[in-house]
Amino acid sequence: MITIHMNQKRLEVNSNTTIHQFLQQIDSSLNGVAVAINEQVVSKNNWQTQELKDQDKVLVIQAAQGG
Repeated sequence: MITIHMNQKRLEVNSNTTIHQFLQQIDSSLNGVAVAINEQVVSKNNWQTQELKDQDKVLVIQAAQGG
C-alpha cells in the first residue's frame, strides 16, 4: 500500500495502481476529468500506464455544466 493525497485528502491505494485504475476505484467518470500529479497535468493518453507513487499529490478536477 502507498499513501497519496487526492484533493488534500489522504488515501491509501495499492502499489502499482495506475491513474485509470484509481479513477475507477473512486467512481470518477473518465470523461470530462483532468488529472494532475504533483502539479503536472497528466495526458489522458498516459492514464493507463502511469502509476501513482507514494506521497503523490493528486488533483482530480471534474468539469461541471451550468450557467
